[in-house]
Amino acid sequence: MSRPPRKLSRARRWSRILVWITFGVVVTLRILFPPEPVGPTGRPERGLTQGRRFRYTPTTVNPPVSAVPTNLWRLHLEIAPKDVETLRGYHWNGWRGQRQERPEVRVTVREGSTLYTNVALHLKGAAGSFRPFDDKPALTLHFSKHAPGQRFHGYAQISLNNSVQDRSYLSEAISRELFEAAGVPVPRAHHATVLINLRDLGLYVLTEGWGKPFLRRHFRNVGGNLYDGGFVTDITADLDTNSGDNRSDHSDLDRLREVVLEPDQGDRMERLGQVLDLERFVSLLAMEVMTCHWDGYALNRNNYRLFHDLESDRMVFLPHGLDQMFGVFRSSPHSSIRPPMQGLVARALLATPDGREAYLQRIANLRSQVFLEEKLTNRVQELSRQIRPTLAAYGRDLAEEHDAQVAHLCQRIAERARSISDQLASPPEPTPGGDQTDVPTRYRQR
Repeated sequence: MSRPPRKLSRARRWSRILVWITFGVVVTLRILFPPEPVGPTGRPERGLTQGRRFRYTPTTVNPPVSAVPTNLWRLHLEIAPKDVETLRGYHWNGWRGQRQERPEVRVTVREGSTLYTNVALHLKGAAGSFRPFDDKPALTLHFSKHAPGQRFHGYAQISLNNSVQDRSYLSEAISRELFEAAGVPVPRAHHATVLINLRDLGLYVLTEGWGKPFLRRHFRNVGGNLYDGGFVTDITADLDTNSGDNRSDHSDLDRLREVVLEPDQGDRMERLGQVLDLERFVSLLAMEVMTCHWDGYALNRNNYRLFHDLESDRMVFLPHGLDQMFGVFRSSPHSSIRPPMQGLVARALLATPDGREAYLQRIANLRSQVFLEEKLTNRVQELSRQIRPTLAAYGRDLAEEHDAQVAHLCQRIAERARSISDQLASPPEPTPGGDQTDVPTRYRQR
């Protein structure tokens, strides 16, 4: 005969309850505040602000196994020990879109026989591309900030992108060429190898910096404000100004906001045309969707600049961050050409019948005149031949990985071209419930 369970005393019951409460609190804290990731130096990689931690896969860069070809620029950066420690102390942590000061140091840059001094440098990158200083950091270099007139091959400012999200190293280059062919201004892209204090970091994607030198290639009057779209923020946010003769005057942005947030769609297309360069904006929307730029303005309110062209007195959207393209990560080569838009201006335009018609017609035109798969894949192969010898100098495995990535990129481009043609030929049936691009009368910032 089994004995009845022993009854616990009141004190022991409370003791067990407290143990379980303590256990629950510990588990909850562990989930909310996980241990800091340890970087290559063995020290924790800590952000400058509290909150969500940044995690990344360390990048392995081996020294060259053979002579590095000379067809690409090779930059030697010299950074003082105290400035190295300053850069080591920075870690991106802008998950909620908050501003985060990036510490700037002055460095010396040597490229060939040319020496550049007093070059301003800071670490760049965000959620996917940021890497700490002791890994393979992405960098911004401003050659003329402290040395007026100083230029690097004509550029006052450049970015050195680590391409950790694009192992082909070619998405930025081919995508920028596409946007430019579509009539959308975009900075140029090149390639270079980089050494920091003799530490060879291998191949980088070098892009032209934002600012008046870039704007002068596309606009006669460059005195208007150039706004930085920030990290997953729309035009309703307090955007930083990269350049402009009167940076404190944001009335240009206010006019665009007023038109976009007006719930009456009656004359919205006409009013948009008074404050927005519609021709370029429709091309930008079409090309972002055609290239599957899931992390751009249209689909994610991210990776964009906004320039006020004083000559036309209209705002011009400019693309940025073109490293995850043609159907990777949150997209596929078969993604819809009629996706739900996230950017407020995109939604405002496509909420009008004229806007939708102009957008689809632009996709059709660009598909037949610009997005030509054979021409694009041939250009990818041409660009690959320029950088593959450099990758091979750092190891056979890098060259072989590059070959596989290039083949995959060409395959995605071809699949995307076919998908666009198929979707244009077979419009979807109307869905009940209205168009997904309607602008809400109330907008809540994410």
